[in-house]
Amino acid sequence: MRNSGFAVDGIIKLLLAVAGFIFVGGLEDFFLAPRWLVITALVLLFLSAATQISYSVSKGEKRYLKFPMVFDALLIIAVVIGLVLAAASSPAGAWILFGLVGVGSLGIAVVFTTGENGPSFSEDESPNS
Repeated sequence: MRNSGFAVDGIIKLLLAVAGFIFVGGLEDFFLAPRWLVITALVLLFLSAATQISYSVSKGEKRYLKFPMVFDALLIIAVVIGLVLAAASSPAGAWILFGLVGVGSLGIAVVFTTGENGPSFSEDESPNS
């Protein structure tokens, strides 16, 4: 069941990234954002979604479930803040929204890429023992 949850979340993010590319002009106009910021955030979201889908197909371990959940919750908060600031004609909303999407997507991709192959920081493997 959790594998399908990872996959569905990844597919939704993938579709959001594709929709963002289709409406990139509208996004940059509405949020008063530079084009490079919007495109960078969407590329990172797309790559993060692809990594998440790949991870769900191969492993889908429960211990990594908290990372996409935290990212999704923060994304909802950033969207609300971004919309409020965009309605007030402030470009800060774009930086908050697309900055969080970019940094968060990069973080999610790193977590799922290094998951089992990454370094282990457990106390059992200290070099001084």
